[in-house]
Amino acid sequence: MSTFFVGAYAAAPSLSGWDPSAEGRFLKSVLELDGVAGLEVPFAGKLHKDDESWFLRQLPGQAEFIVTTIPGTMARLGSDPGFGLASRSSAGRQAAFDFIREALNAAGRLNESLGRAAVVAVEIHSAPWADGQRASAAALADSLKEISDWQWNGAQIVLEHCDAFVPGQAPSKGFLPLEVEAETMHRVNESSGRSMGIAVNWGRSVIEQRRPDAALEHINFLRGGDLLGGLVLSGCAGVDTRYGPAWSDVHVPPAPRTERHAGPYVESVAGLDVLEASSLLTVDRMGECLRAAGPASGRNFRGIKVAAPPHATVEQRVAVISKTLELARHAERRDERSGTSK
Repeated sequence: MSTFFVGAYAAAPSLSGWDPSAEGRFLKSVLELDGVAGLEVPFAGKLHKDDESWFLRQLPGQAEFIVTTIPGTMARLGSDPGFGLASRSSAGRQAAFDFIREALNAAGRLNESLGRAAVVAVEIHSAPWADGQRASAAALADSLKEISDWQWNGAQIVLEHCDAFVPGQAPSKGFLPLEVEAETMHRVNESSGRSMGIAVNWGRSVIEQRRPDAALEHINFLRGGDLLGGLVLSGCAGVDTRYGPAWSDVHVPPAPRTERHAGPYVESVAGLDVLEASSLLTVDRMGECLRAAGPASGRNFRGIKVAAPPHATVEQRVAVISKTLELARHAERRDERSGTSK
């Protein structure tokens, strides 16, 4: 049975204002959930947007962590459209190098705080917007070659695929296509002797192609090339929801389970439905993707990242994560019982 890294920041109380007591109760409760390996930690200059030192004091000794640079990447793109590892601009690439070094230093602070190599992966991205003018495969290759020579202190280098730029379609991230990322990664791995992988975020793959099967196809493509570095179960919807507009990257929770002859399996906590009926991420789709991704390992992690409903309490925020974990583990158990797990 897989354990999952949780992108808890997407559902954290601190999104609505800084309350150390509420944030502390939230983090403690999430880390105590059955099936949680640790946290996916957002990096935008520090490891917690409000208080990094406070955050480090909350972490249990046994947990592991993934550091994602997507929040800081998107923030920097807001002020510099040429920022990124795939940038045609030498200044934009240098700024990205500086930022990734900051993330590595932050990962080192986390390791030092816990007295061990607790960061298992650092997620990087193929920014900027790939409209044919700002980003290129050649620039990404040069950047990956550069950072493959760095000291990563035991962590894996994982390129997280985000929705690619599609002409005529409003992007959420709009980075390079997966096929370009994969071909580039293959060449860099061969020349460097490293084994960098590519992670699939379910929602971002589906947002890119506007099809629920897109994430499964991306998983199969990467696993066939021995490049799958992780799978994050994060939902999306083709209609407007309480989380945001249709096809937006807002980490929509999964749809409730539907049991045969029993109707919808409604999940509510303190009067609030914490799952999302309009979500395209269903139990069946979770199961097929987990099965396709194969067994989790140090080079192929599993994660979940879901948002909480607006104005949710700490209990309800934890419940969104807990119910998502339950659905993912239910999907995995069902595959094992049917003898289809691989």
